[in-house]
Amino acid sequence: MGNFMQTANEELTKATLIAIGYQRGVEESKAAPTFDNGIHIADTSRDPVQEVEDMLLKLNISGSIRQRPSGLLEFRNPYLGSVYGHSAEEICKKIEGKLSHAAPSAKKAPKKKRSPLLSKFYQDVYLPYKQGQKLAASTLRGIEYNIQFLIKSGFDKPITSYTPKDIDTFLHSLAETRKAQIIQGLLNNLFNKALADGVIKTNPCAPLDKVGHEREEGRALSFTDQRSFFEHLFADERATLPQKCYLVFVYLTGARRNEALAVTRTDVDFENSILHLPGEKTKKSNRHMPLFPRAAALLRLLDGEGRYFPFSSAVAQTVFRRQIDDYTLHDLRHSFGTIQAIVECIDVKTVSIWMGHSTSQTTLRYYTHPEQLDLATFLRGDISESDKNTIMREKYAEILKIIDNFIENATKTYPSRTHF
Repeated sequence: MGNFMQTANEELTKATLIAIGYQRGVEESKAAPTFDNGIHIADTSRDPVQEVEDMLLKLNISGSIRQRPSGLLEFRNPYLGSVYGHSAEEICKKIEGKLSHAAPSAKKAPKKKRSPLLSKFYQDVYLPYKQGQKLAASTLRGIEYNIQFLIKSGFDKPITSYTPKDIDTFLHSLAETRKAQIIQGLLNNLFNKALADGVIKTNPCAPLDKVGHEREEGRALSFTDQRSFFEHLFADERATLPQKCYLVFVYLTGARRNEALAVTRTDVDFENSILHLPGEKTKKSNRHMPLFPRAAALLRLLDGEGRYFPFSSAVAQTVFRRQIDDYTLHDLRHSFGTIQAIVECIDVKTVSIWMGHSTSQTTLRYYTHPEQLDLATFLRGDISESDKNTIMREKYAEILKIIDNFIENATKTYPSRTHF
């Protein structure tokens, strides 16, 4: 009897606990939380493996799920690895944790640097770079002039957007081949700098052929044309004394057009017969040379304050063209180089220094034209080179005599200006 009652009590207790557990399960099921992923773990009586599979389906996550003999749930995924838990809820939370750590942090994509306009790159980078090379002021002005030409022509755009085709089309649109040649050289140099600085990946000028250009060779005036030129100049009533003296000064010194125009009283050392020419084209352009007696006499005819020749290059060119056709003002410089080297027999190296050339090869190649002074004498085969030189010296002396007469007459007309 005692054993029976004990057994009955144990069965009653077990049934009571089962009933209480079932009721609690129902209540917990009704109050089950809803997670961020939208999964509602409600039915605790369901197979936990099935619950996890349903959860994975809603999360759109592939993988395998199994329950070990100990009751521990194991989820496997190639990306997330293994996830363990005693319930679907625990598995869900752990997967969410892994997903949050695995997802890359949302970073804003770095803004691409805007490519500077060609003119902006020139102003900020290329110009300071060139200034650091201590180029002549005239060279820097030339670069600036051509950059402005590109801007006015509508060819100023982001430096990374230029293509070989763009540049080739633009160069062929220019009427003057020399201008196209200069622009191509400038762009190529500028793009090389941008390439070196990492602003562009390739130089768009690199694949292009160089623009062809036939250089117009300067000429020396023949002695016959020299005579005609000076006779017309000195008889020209529209030309002022400074204008006439200027053209003779260029002929006697070989100064470049703007170098002669820039000469002031401080550039002339009458006492030591030294002339300073404020050249800017090359490093050797700013130079000193002998102040030859006739050149000194010309300057003494003019006012010694400020510039000796107070007018523009255009005015000088106009006066020159009134006297002679088929030549340019620069040809007076070619005449000087030829006369000094061929007639006066001055060493070419010395003539090169006087003319401000970078090398004597420039003087020899471009500024000596022995056949142009007197072609008939140059071609004669019946006399020696020494005799030819004698003939040319005589003809040159005739030109100098014309200049001497001009200076003498001007001195009589303006006597007060000959004393400094």
